[in-house]
Amino acid sequence: MDTTLENILLHVSLSPVLDSGDSQAAELLLLQACLNGLAIARVSLWCFDDKRNLITCEQLLDKDLPLSTEKATFHRRDLPAYFSALDHQRVIRASDACNHPATAEFTESYLIPANIVSMLDVPIRFGGEMIGIICCEQKETIKHWTDDETHFVAALADLYGRALTASQKKQYQQQLEQLNQQLERRVVERTEQLEKHISELQQTQAQLVESEKMASLGTLVAGVAHEVNTPLGIAITANSHCVELTDKLQKLLESNTLSRSKLETTIAALRDSHAVIERTLNRSAELVVNFKKTAVDQSSYDIQTINLADYIHTLVSTLKPYTKAYDVNHIIQCHQPVNITTYPGAIAQVITNLVINACVHAFDQNKNANEVEFLIEQQQQGKVQLTVRDNGKGIAKAEQKRIFEPFYTTKRSNGGSGLGLAIVYNLVASTLGGAISVDSTPGVGTSFRLTLPPICPAAAGTK
Repeated sequence: MDTTLENILLHVSLSPVLDSGDSQAAELLLLQACLNGLAIARVSLWCFDDKRNLITCEQLLDKDLPLSTEKATFHRRDLPAYFSALDHQRVIRASDACNHPATAEFTESYLIPANIVSMLDVPIRFGGEMIGIICCEQKETIKHWTDDETHFVAALADLYGRALTASQKKQYQQQLEQLNQQLERRVVERTEQLEKHISELQQTQAQLVESEKMASLGTLVAGVAHEVNTPLGIAITANSHCVELTDKLQKLLESNTLSRSKLETTIAALRDSHAVIERTLNRSAELVVNFKKTAVDQSSYDIQTINLADYIHTLVSTLKPYTKAYDVNHIIQCHQPVNITTYPGAIAQVITNLVINACVHAFDQNKNANEVEFLIEQQQQGKVQLTVRDNGKGIAKAEQKRIFEPFYTTKRSNGGSGLGLAIVYNLVASTLGGAISVDSTPGVGTSFRLTLPPICPAAAGTK
């Protein structure tokens, strides 16, 4: 290759403009190098559309004209021979452009108006495909394109691929920065929302989730929504049915087609719907009350010193109207008097929930000899151990791991809400300052073991 052309290529290849990501500046650099190296009048860069049926001028340098932003286009249907030649992705060297078979179609519409005599079109390839051409044009006098000039323009076309790579990289970086900014904004927004929600739910969390065994806050909220929304959804559906029945009744009345049988049928249907609404709303109210119980207000209990065995005996007698239906026999074993200073109200709620839980889940109403045994022991460390044992169905190992989670129940189809043992766990761990564990063998029975301090931490703090 000619030394002058080699120097120009070296200068262009070392220019930081190619790797700047500014595709327009890179195009001008390459076209100016082509204009200077070949000593021609015009040079332009053209790009195909996706289907290669249209080619558009992206940049044009003309010594006789100022830099223009106007983009000329040519379509395959108007220049079939020219596009066919480009399809072969080879260089078009037309010294006499008006008579060359590939460029003669330009004569009337392009060559003569622009006074162009010779054309050299070199393909631009990027990513393994031909994406456009660099078009070199000479005015007034015929120019015979040499091999060195063709190789020079081809080298510039290859450098344009490098510029496109840098431009794409810059675009990707900008897109990545925008995505990062959007992500940061979203993180900030979500963080603010979460902080707000956490602030609103901190009190509920502190009341209902006291240890790692409890379900996560998200599970708790989901359980509340499911338990309350289900009966409310039924009530809403029943109410909509009432509205529909009322509308039909109104239309029959207005059209004087209301018969006694239709009136009686509609009234009966309305009564059924109202009964459904009443049952489901009562169920929702019950769920809300039970939910409130899980957030135990410690100030509602008075601290007292009680004989634990005597207190349980008194409490069990108040439960007999309920346990009578299950034929439950209560056994209290305490080998020596055990006094503790605690919240009797919390003890009462724990025992009540454990007994009711045994009746609902462990015992069969048709079975005799159902037993709930209370074993009270004073440990050497001074702590009191209360074991509540039943001889019921027992609990499977997999269920034992989740038994204290809020809203976990195996009796949901029978109206269970899954709050009974969650209330027990919260009362023992939070209010009474103790611990509770479960041990069960399917078919044999279940034991709940409560370990309580002799003096409730809250009571000790008041002294």
